[in-house]
Amino acid sequence: MTLTMRNLYLLTILMLPFLSMAQELRIFTKADFNLIGNVKKSTVITNYGKEEFYFNKDGKLTKSITRYTDKDYSITYYKYKNNQILEKRLENYRDGAFDKSTSIAHIFSIDTTGNKHITEKILTYSKKFLDQYEYEFDEQGKLKVIKRINNEEVDETTITYTTTDIEKEQTFYLNGKIQKSIRESYKTNAKKEKLKITLTKQFLDGKPLKAEEVVTKEDGTIVYKDYFVADATGNKFMLDKKEIYTYKNDIKVVDKITVKKEKTTYDITYMHQFDGDKGNWIKQVISPDNTYTTRKIEYYPEEEIPAEEKTVKQ
Repeated sequence: MTLTMRNLYLLTILMLPFLSMAQELRIFTKADFNLIGNVKKSTVITNYGKEEFYFNKDGKLTKSITRYTDKDYSITYYKYKNNQILEKRLENYRDGAFDKSTSIAHIFSIDTTGNKHITEKILTYSKKFLDQYEYEFDEQGKLKVIKRINNEEVDETTITYTTTDIEKEQTFYLNGKIQKSIRESYKTNAKKEKLKITLTKQFLDGKPLKAEEVVTKEDGTIVYKDYFVADATGNKFMLDKKEIYTYKNDIKVVDKITVKKEKTTYDITYMHQFDGDKGNWIKQVISPDNTYTTRKIEYYPEEEIPAEEKTVKQ
């Protein structure tokens, strides 16, 4: 089956990272793909095709390929300098041919003469202007304003920061209306473990839309997630469901998620096959649906320590 140009473009937008609208600039690394070690490439077999992710030796994502069919696929390239993304180029191929009209380039320029200022220009490969984003930072290097400029409108997102002894919060306002807030706080459980609580609220036209509270341990493993939706009045959040995470021994791979929604409780279990002693899984089976994902992982060769350095370290 061959995808239409529009469907291919929409699938690419949905599946590839770093293609969102106004948000904090972020560089994706192997950790975002649940990978550890000196990973060079990860190939994931999915129900819609195959995805390939390439990483440099620092662990940054440098290229991703999403293959829907043999002739329909997309490639995204990432270029960095000094831990800052400079270019992101999305190239779409349809029926085996390069599609210039739906291929997009994100070009970033950085001005550090005063407070840091980043400009992101988004163009098609046929040189059609789509959007421009202006990212303005304060004296401490915190992002404070995002301006989206195109031929039809100008949108401005402002970010405020609140910090107390027990928590910190970021609040995003789109054209003066609250859009999102992220609050971080900490607590200690009965086992004397320090837990981080991240509550993210999203709003639509200034009214509650949905929220998610994630509680994690210091090693990054999730203890539980609470999901909230707007209540019948549309003025506040109400709990929709809870997910409780358990892990196998000391491995940071999910063994089971217990879901509690209203009066119903059920388990989602995960079975994994691992890549020898590398610590990465290469096959994952999720029950009760029995869906599975397989990964093929390639690694950079281990760098040998010169004999003279071994002697010094002994």
